[in-house]
Amino acid sequence: MKIIFILFLSFSLQVAYSQKIEPCDEVIPCNEKNPEIFIFIGKKIDVSPVKQPRSCYTIVTDPKTKTKIELLNRRMDSKSKSKYRILKKISKNINFEIIDFVSYDHASMVKYDEFENVLLFVGKYCNEFIHQKYQYQPVYKMKNGKWASPVCWEFDTTKKKSDKQPHKVDMGEPITVPQYQSYQKLEDVYRAPYYEIKKGKVYMRYGYYPEDLITM
Repeated sequence: MKIIFILFLSFSLQVAYSQKIEPCDEVIPCNEKNPEIFIFIGKKIDVSPVKQPRSCYTIVTDPKTKTKIELLNRRMDSKSKSKYRILKKISKNINFEIIDFVSYDHASMVKYDEFENVLLFVGKYCNEFIHQKYQYQPVYKMKNGKWASPVCWEFDTTKKKSDKQPHKVDMGEPITVPQYQSYQKLEDVYRAPYYEIKKGKVYMRYGYYPEDLITM
């Protein structure tokens, strides 16, 4: 009888634990209408995912039935915490060499942290640095010291990033092919005349400078 009681108690505790309500937090939106924007070329130091607590239930009223409905405000975006070293200051309001910021992403085909050096747009919202969602450009350094970005989008190699004429560039070190493209044929991803492939190495031959891509 004692063994049965212990087994029953153990089972009851497991059920109670599984039904335990997860802690939630109230979402307090930031109403910053004119955030200060920081534009720079940065080198990745670290990008780490951040676990977000569950959002609390919100009571809303159905306009048709006038009944109250309890909704769970779930976070649809993944959150990351990033640290970047600033290699080139594009906007004049930057007086620091390293920046920590958070970013939110919802099923991007290609994320900014898949590249070593990127042109980034970060806003200051309620005293917190937050990456402007989806706004970034991978950049590579040319032999003349300038930074340049590929002509076409990383997720669509047929669509150009700008209506401006691209610059002819001379790239010293080859592009490091991201892991998500490693299974594809280089000729299909890095197309002529914008790229040149030599002995399995990819070199950018036409590109845009950062000022060609800043529209904000």
